[in-house]
Amino acid sequence: MKKTKVTAKDVAKRAGVSPATVSMILSGKGSSKFPEKTCRRVIDACNELGYVRNGLLRSSVPDDKVLVAITPTLSNLYYVHMVEAMQRRAKELGYVLLAFDTFREIPQETRIMQVCNQFPFAGVCFLYPLENNMLMQQVEWVKPVVHIYDKGVHNNADILELDGFRIGRIIGEYLLQLGHQRIAFVTSTFETKQVTRVRRLEGLRAVYEEQGLDSIKNILVCSPESELSDAKAVPEGYELGYHMAKKLIERNENVTAFVAINDMIAIGIMDAITDSGKQIPTDYSVCGCDNTSVSKYKGISLTSVESYARQTGREAIDILVRKIEAGNHLSELEDSPDGITRVEYFPKLIVRKSTGPCENK
Repeated sequence: MKKTKVTAKDVAKRAGVSPATVSMILSGKGSSKFPEKTCRRVIDACNELGYVRNGLLRSSVPDDKVLVAITPTLSNLYYVHMVEAMQRRAKELGYVLLAFDTFREIPQETRIMQVCNQFPFAGVCFLYPLENNMLMQQVEWVKPVVHIYDKGVHNNADILELDGFRIGRIIGEYLLQLGHQRIAFVTSTFETKQVTRVRRLEGLRAVYEEQGLDSIKNILVCSPESELSDAKAVPEGYELGYHMAKKLIERNENVTAFVAINDMIAIGIMDAITDSGKQIPTDYSVCGCDNTSVSKYKGISLTSVESYARQTGREAIDILVRKIEAGNHLSELEDSPDGITRVEYFPKLIVRKSTGPCENK
């Protein structure tokens, strides 16, 4: 007997919604328009009826070897190193990894997932928490997923994490040992949802407060949103670091050290210092984050914190492929009591020539 093809109308009837609602939810366009319970009913109805479409719910064919990585930017070397390592590991395991850059914009996130709907990818690595959380949850419901976030961001999924708070503490303790009591924290867009950036600043502030210093007065936060900024028109990365450091030096803010949220911003800061006729580390110390490949170059020699981008990328692919080949969308690690795989990397300070004792202590 010929099997009747399940249609979107059948799904709509089972879920108690209109066919248009089914179409919007499955395309990703309805993520912000419908309650989570409505989206869940549609997904459940699709699974119950065996509805197949050219999208997230299409069953992967046996030779499906396509993985997807969603990254906020590829202008930051941290993500470049991570994605490169992921692609190499995927290739070693017989898979192909496609990386998409969202710029942390909801419309771009939605467009990317709509593009992904056009082919039967096997699993996804999210390298940051999507701005559109519902869209991310929709993917988790139907595909194997691994997350790479700051510690504490996502507690109910397979995740590889680095503790941003600990990174801040490590840098703060080191700079205080060198005598730097007034410092500048230079970061790209700084909002509460940017958890990694916020946690690093919190770690810095905690150390200063523990030493009896007013962290608000002694740690000057410099971002595109700060008072320094006509920097809103300045690209993030190297240019932002250069612009912010130039402004601070011109204003004579009496800081003796700069802490950058990433290495590219730190290198911009270093060039601004030397272009201003100052010396590193005699006049200013500079510390970056992520220990990317350029930080060790002799002409740079940047003190930075190892964030293990390459190791994290490789291990994320190992976990994702293990889940895919087990035929299970959910974590199945035997020694994990809550059924969730968590891998934490511990940051390490790499001291180079860009930092030294404070000459003004």
